[in-house]
Amino acid sequence: MIPILTPGSAWAAASDCRPGLRYDGPPLMSPPAGLDQLPRPSRSLATATDPGFIAVLEGAADRIAAHAPALSLAIAHPELGLWQSVRGTSPGNRFAAASIGKSMTAVVIFQLADEGRLQASDTLDRWFPDLPSSGLVTLDQLLTHTSGYFLPATAPLGGPYTPPERDFERLRDTGPVFCPGTNWAYSNVGYQLLGRVIEAVDGRRYGDSLQARILEPLGLDATHVLQAGTPDPLMVTGHTGGEPVGPVDYATPFAAGPVSSTAGDLVRYWSALLAARITSTAALTRMTQALYPMFGQANAAYGRGLQVSQVEGPGLLVHHSGGVTGFTAGVAWLAEDDLIIAAMTNDRDVPAEAAIWSLTRALRDA
Repeated sequence: MIPILTPGSAWAAASDCRPGLRYDGPPLMSPPAGLDQLPRPSRSLATATDPGFIAVLEGAADRIAAHAPALSLAIAHPELGLWQSVRGTSPGNRFAAASIGKSMTAVVIFQLADEGRLQASDTLDRWFPDLPSSGLVTLDQLLTHTSGYFLPATAPLGGPYTPPERDFERLRDTGPVFCPGTNWAYSNVGYQLLGRVIEAVDGRRYGDSLQARILEPLGLDATHVLQAGTPDPLMVTGHTGGEPVGPVDYATPFAAGPVSSTAGDLVRYWSALLAARITSTAALTRMTQALYPMFGQANAAYGRGLQVSQVEGPGLLVHHSGGVTGFTAGVAWLAEDDLIIAAMTNDRDVPAEAAIWSLTRALRDA
């Protein structure tokens, strides 16, 4: 694990920071065999009709449903099409996608870079000159969680909306926990900063950028940008250990967890992302390069808005997980099977990754 420094020691470390310091954290993951298969050709997402395929997945969904109040599940198979199913709720009702939305933030940053409106090497002082070490922190370091900007969670997300500026004030008090670029720490506040950068460069609200640049072009009609003080009327109730949670304003994470969605829409989004339909091919390649080990794990790494794992059983996954008060979510491309799978639960204690693996095993055993 990355040691979390006290504010005093953070300032001491920051005082020694300078441009060009080298990464000195756990060794980077070598790109696994299979990443060279990206981008994937666009696949048909026509509704699956094969009765055997459907029966296998519906049976697996019934077994998974014993563990959560509600589920949204979907699989895109390269030959058999798109299967999607829900348990405990109605089709079209939404779940918190949580940190999966970080990939959307990264996509918009790369789109703006491709348009020549910013560069990944730009330093944050262009937009936040008063943040400690902002003249050293680059947008690329925010994307990769290597900026040193890290704020430990003080409590589970709950209550009324809190604007990201509250966390920016905390950053002004603490500074970076390590010199920018020298280590890795998963940072929600780093992606919140990227959201404000997007607003400044794109000239509109962050949610409007997502809507215009990703949701509308891909027809993701079941995905909703969360708005402060306005609960999503189609969002199911979150739970922890089977007990409802709340009240929670799920817009608080801002660009670190900006949308509610369904598994079907997440599969459509992931299919388009990995086919380089909403980024350039060069941008997609950069999203899966410089793979920093997550939480010291050798087989799970973070690129730029995407996670890459090499796990016994599933094999190579290009994915993103999400978790927030009352919800878990995951979406993944499994290279061995060429499947895109998404799972969303409304219980924080029921991991979406377990549901993804259960669906995969059901297909492999069929």
